[in-house]
Amino acid sequence: MLPELTPEQVTNLSLSSLIQRMDQVRLHAEEERYGKDFMKLHAGRPFQLVSQIMATKIVASKDEAAKRKLADCAFRYLLQMDLVSVALGISNKVVYGPHYHERIWNSPLHWMRAAALDQYCIVASRIALECFFDLIFMADSGERMAGDSKFKIFKKWILKEQNQFVYFVGHIIRAFEFDRIHRQKEVHGTSRFARSLLTLHKHDHAESNIPNQLTNVLLSVWQPLLQILDNQKPGSIAVFDSCDEFAKRYFEHYSDPASFSQFVRDIIGDKMSSESTQIALS
Repeated sequence: MLPELTPEQVTNLSLSSLIQRMDQVRLHAEEERYGKDFMKLHAGRPFQLVSQIMATKIVASKDEAAKRKLADCAFRYLLQMDLVSVALGISNKVVYGPHYHERIWNSPLHWMRAAALDQYCIVASRIALECFFDLIFMADSGERMAGDSKFKIFKKWILKEQNQFVYFVGHIIRAFEFDRIHRQKEVHGTSRFARSLLTLHKHDHAESNIPNQLTNVLLSVWQPLLQILDNQKPGSIAVFDSCDEFAKRYFEHYSDPASFSQFVRDIIGDKMSSESTQIALS
């Protein structure tokens, strides 16, 4: 078992001890979740760690205060992704476990359990995106994104000359669409699950996949982020239907940076505008 620490003790940990604690807590949770035998059997599987970020060239060159801020941002992002993963695991057990059969959707209580977990994942994955915004902005500027609208700040910041984090434009556009179509309605409007509960219909594939959509986008950001922070150019990029042209153009911009910069301005203006939001919501 890991030793218990007070908040003051955590604050007073050396940087190396803090990073070790961040990684140990998450690894220990993973072991508790899957068991020691599973962990031994899959010892070589990739697991995202704060220490991986800290070992990159860009982060290693920063002073200790900046490193502590970056470690905090990285931990908050990775932990938030873990929370979503745990919720999806609970859903698999509670909603689709051994007792599952198609007629169970006639049960209002079963629907409420499914809706509670789905609603959490929709909102929690959006929190993970906020944490990712903070992480990449901190790596570049030394500060977290300030203000209420992270998307608005991202749109301005990503157009900065020679911004290597432009790699993530396609991911953020897809996240923006998810936010406007699903998360905003859930948080600022009325829950989509109210009408579904009244129908007591079985989840179809599209409906059951909604809580996973933003999580799936964020699953592909870690390795390229490590490469970028190591002054490397990622060799591959995720392709999203709504902005597939960005993925095609990304690898061309090294030979024509001016044209690519204009393309990025245009696609952000087109895909992340109030007009595109209204189309998405209609």
